[in-house]
Parts: sequence; structure tokens; C-alpha cells
Amino acid sequence: MIIFKKTLKILLLSLLLVGYSLAHAQEYSHPSVTHLIEANDEPVGVVFELIESDKNTWQWAAPMIKDLKGQLKAKYPNIEIAVVSHGREQFQLIKKRAELQKEAISILDDLVRKENVNLHVCGTHSSWFGIKPSSYIDIVDVAESGPAKINDYINLGYISIQLYYKKPKKDSN
Repeated sequence: MIIFKKTLKILLLSLLLVGYSLAHAQEYSHPSVTHLIEANDEPVGVVFELIESDKNTWQWAAPMIKDLKGQLKAKYPNIEIAVVSHGREQFQLIKKRAELQKEAISILDDLVRKENVNLHVCGTHSSWFGIKPSSYIDIVDVAESGPAKINDYINLGYISIQLYYKKPKKDSN
């Protein structure tokens, strides 16, 4: 009975630690953000660039943007943040598809409405697929060209950082 109680305590402690780790595992890292923070040279802003074909891009990108923005704001409180989406992922932001990633869209909505993040998609790319600017959810600005919008930000002193999904490493055991 004593061994059972000790085993149970160890198991419960392990579960608590795993739960704590999972709750705090949302912290993302990106080498360019890390370099920018360590450089101690505050830029005007950062423009995060997305050009993905994954059908669920915003499920990983929205929390990543929120977390990386938080890291940058902790170091540089006055830094401006923008996001330019100009790959197939931008079509996940049209009204009829937004329901498929409710949590991600909610995060983006908070970033745009409450945290002054600018969210742009590429109008040229949209036009190739016959998607009108009015098709997008209302937090999205349809820029004439995604790459040109990124260059506009760079010309204002922003640092461009391309975001990508980093696949977890397979366990070698």
C-alpha cells in the first residue's frame, strides 16, 4: 500500500509537471527575433511575412505572431508590428473560410483591434483567383501587392521577418 501511494504521488506530480509544461509551451522562438532582441538596437518596427501553402497556417502563425510580438514589445515597448500574408494562407482569411480556424482568427482579431497590429494580404494574388477585397474578414487590409507592402515597411525602417512552421524533430530513440 505504501508503494502504491508513493507511485500515485509520483504519477500525479509527473502529470502536474507535464500539464505545466504544456500550458507554458506556447512560447515561440525565431532566430531573427532573438537576434533583434539581443542587438539592443530598436527598429521602428517589424513586419512579419507569411507565404505558406499549409491549409491551417493561421493555427500556428497567429499564436506565434502574438508571442513574438510580446517578446519584442517586452524589449522595445514602442516597436510597431505588421503582418503581410501573400501566399495561399491569405485565402484562409476570407469570410467564408474564417470559421474553420475560429481560435486563430480570434487571436488575429485581438492583435489588430486591441494591439494595433496591421494585417495585410496581397490584392494581386487575390485577383489571380477572382477573390474580391470585400471577401476578406474586416480586420484585413488588402494591399495592392504583398511584396510591395513589405518593401514599404522596410523603407520606413521596419525589419522584415519571414515566419515559417518549424516541424518538431522526430525522436531518434
